[in-house]
Amino acid sequence: MEKGKCLGILLQGPPGTGKSLLAISLAKSFNASYYIIDGSSDLDRRDLEGNWELFNGDTKFNYGPLTRGIEDANKDGIAFIIINEINAIRECEQISLNSLLSENHINLISKGFERYELNKKSKLTIIGTLNKGVLGVNKLQEAFEDRFIASPEITFPLRPKEIEIATKVSGCKRILAEIVVDAARQIRKQAIKDFSITKIFSTRLVVNFCLVVSKMPPNYLKYNIKNIIINKLGETQEERKSIALLLDGKMFESKIRNMLNPEPKSEIHNPSTQLMNATEIEIINKVKKRVKEYNHLQGNSKFIKSDRVPMWKFFEWFWYNHRKIIQQYFQLTEKLNYHKLYKKETGKTYRYNQAVTLKYIRWLYRNKIKDLMFFIKKSFPILD
Repeated sequence: MEKGKCLGILLQGPPGTGKSLLAISLAKSFNASYYIIDGSSDLDRRDLEGNWELFNGDTKFNYGPLTRGIEDANKDGIAFIIINEINAIRECEQISLNSLLSENHINLISKGFERYELNKKSKLTIIGTLNKGVLGVNKLQEAFEDRFIASPEITFPLRPKEIEIATKVSGCKRILAEIVVDAARQIRKQAIKDFSITKIFSTRLVVNFCLVVSKMPPNYLKYNIKNIIINKLGETQEERKSIALLLDGKMFESKIRNMLNPEPKSEIHNPSTQLMNATEIEIINKVKKRVKEYNHLQGNSKFIKSDRVPMWKFFEWFWYNHRKIIQQYFQLTEKLNYHKLYKKETGKTYRYNQAVTLKYIRWLYRNKIKDLMFFIKKSFPILD
């Protein structure tokens, strides 16, 4: 970049991808001063250039970020001005930047058109950030946008890089970052695929969630998932339900809980062989028959995940279509003491009106998945 010049760069991309962080990091890498302007429809030209105010019975001119940026550049050789959401600035305020970007000076209207100009040894970089999907109050004027020399797109990083970012910025364990990044990528994929989710699970949100979860006790995990992810991304009840189902499908909560608070040796009794009576065999055969029905309706790809674990929607389907059968089947967990551990850890009974509850089945799926897989594959097998 030539000395004596003002350079404009537009960083475009979805929220939370690090556009502002990149701009600030660039300024710091030059040990340069920088000014941050948050674009909005309320921003006035005087907010950018400077304004007069009454002080101790006299008037005083307060210089704005543009004039201060020029002063710092002339004094130190280089300075930066960062304008967040630049496309939210009104057209008349955009014009005030034109002369600086193309002619390296501004004229202060509020101060009798006093001229502020870059000297021949200085450089000033103006970095604007924008999300083109959100136009704000006005689009960028063509003449204004043309004065920016480059407009790189800042997208979500690849999985290894996003995990590295989350780990370094939040200070969390890598395994936590891996779990959260995988969930974020799945939700982004779903949002792009069918538009069932309006907001995107950003890298910023990944970092914030990892930071909070790694600093707080595990017993706050459920609330953190709800308040930081589900309520923030879901604008409607349907969207929140969709996000919750996606997280359940990834066993998000149970994976993080096990990482934060590793399970002690299980108190569940899992014998390698289980002698079954006629009633138990009849229950198992009924469930197997419904498993075939589900597989025929949904297909195997909708049933078993890559790690050979049934998706939660499989159990949910049973509950809403063949509740009595699935309740009878999970009643068999009494023989393996699963219900006693549930009572010990949650303080709740696993039955209501003498029937197994959905909360109990969900608890097994989220918190005791290995024991649950032993139950449905070995002790009382229903899967081939």
